Amino acid sequence: MSSWLRGRGASLFVAMAALAGGSAADAAEVTLRMKGGDFSVTGDLQAFDNAKYTIQSKSFGTMSLDAARFDCEGAGCPKAGATAAPTQATAALKIPQNLGNKISVQGSNTIGGQLMPAIVQAYAAAFGAKTTKIVGENPLDLTLKLADQKGSEQWIVDLHRHGSTTAFTGFEQKAVDIGMSSRTIKPEEAAKLQAAGLGDMKSPANEHVLGLDGLLVLVAPGNSAVSMSLENIAKIFSGAVTDWSEIGLPPGKINVYAPTLESGTFETFDTLVLKPLNVKLTASAKRTENHAEQADLVAADPNGIGFTGIAYQRNAKALNVEASCGLIARPSAFVMKTEEYPLTRRLFLYTAGEPKNPLAKGLLDFALSSAAQSVIRQNDFIDQSPEVLDFQSQTTRIAYALNAAGPDFDLNLMKTLISDLKPASRLSTTFRFETANFSLDTKALADIGRLRLLLDQPEYKGKTVTLAGFADGVGRFDSNLALSQRRATAVLNALERSGGKNIQAKLVTKAYSQLAPVTCNDSPEGRGFNRRVEVWVK
Repeated sequence: MSSWLRGRGASLFVAMAALAGGSAADAAEVTLRMKGGDFSVTGDLQAFDNAKYTIQSKSFGTMSLDAARFDCEGAGCPKAGATAAPTQATAALKIPQNLGNKISVQGSNTIGGQLMPAIVQAYAAAFGAKTTKIVGENPLDLTLKLADQKGSEQWIVDLHRHGSTTAFTGFEQKAVDIGMSSRTIKPEEAAKLQAAGLGDMKSPANEHVLGLDGLLVLVAPGNSAVSMSLENIAKIFSGAVTDWSEIGLPPGKINVYAPTLESGTFETFDTLVLKPLNVKLTASAKRTENHAEQADLVAADPNGIGFTGIAYQRNAKALNVEASCGLIARPSAFVMKTEEYPLTRRLFLYTAGEPKNPLAKGLLDFALSSAAQSVIRQNDFIDQSPEVLDFQSQTTRIAYALNAAGPDFDLNLMKTLISDLKPASRLSTTFRFETANFSLDTKALADIGRLRLLLDQPEYKGKTVTLAGFADGVGRFDSNLALSQRRATAVLNALERSGGKNIQAKLVTKAYSQLAPVTCNDSPEGRGFNRRVEVWVK
């Protein structure tokens, strides 16, 4: 199944309707039938924006499907020529005056490949401008020319997509207005830029989370593998395992594909998969600078394996990922939004403070606004709009928690957790913290605003919202219980400071120490996933 047909996230509107106890107000049963094919989906039509149908199906869950590839059948289908109403976020967007005429956006090929051009086009369209694309001699260089309604060329966005590392070298050379990175800035890079007078690149003024992504481990569609442990993934990509028969699959020499060294995608994979086992990528790996090309090479190679961001799956098959403690994560929008898929990563935009060029500032403001979330979603990345999942859908982690070792388990508290959360549904909005810390990071601060806007809606009147605090497995259970309570309280306080007096729901805090981990506690990355506050609504 190609990437555009994967089950994708519900919109904010759908999440609100589901939590209110029903479907969206205009939901009606329809059948979406693939043009020229025999695939169809029947369910409640939740939304239509002329580009995508959002449908809630009993068989597939919530899916977002390309309107150009499906015919809608049924009385609930949108009428021909129907147009989507402007969203509140778009209507409120302030278009900057006296735009600077040229800016440079540089860095990640993951972001720059298809997402950033789409964001530039959407931003231009918001103030009536048209965009023309001119591909450079190197296809990773792209110029986007924006023209006003009279057709006069007014603004230029130079887009260079040669890897996340180049974003930071561009800042060092004073040659970039906005940097794109599919990984967080390295300490040595941050130190170098601070010494150059650009300030603290990790501060909220400089580091901005655009959206989320999950690295997919890809094989050919005919490969019999379904799930693979992180250990075996590392062994294959390091060259310790060279034949599929060594991990219990039909024999065949394994062909490894990987991005180039400058790629943030490679650096993320190296950090999450290879370095924990102290191994390096095999020298025999076939390196590609273009993520879509890599996915196509893997899909065409019965013995191939590679990895790329979720937007570039194309016709390859994505594997489930097994953690060392036995938890299995299936790639999905919800687990990536919660950042509980082991290979989840954040997509960043970096600036040296507030951009001085009005065009750069306007583009950045738009990219981080609610109006851009649909653009992120339509380009097969993970937007930051909240989604919802019921308790029953998370029984795997509960079963794992019930079998935890003695020091990590308190039966009475576990009973309380189940009693508290079983009648509720979980929002994908999840807040994470550093070790022994309860301060909110840059993404968490932005998520506070999104959550508050959601809870301001009248659908939440009479609902109870539980802010559930958790800790990792390091330290004493009672100390972690107190720490998890302080984390839940920190989120509550931040909501109240953000204008929480308008929140319709009743807010309560709960603390569950290190119960119900979302992944293993045997690595720094796993422990980071488990230091969190979840949001549950009933």
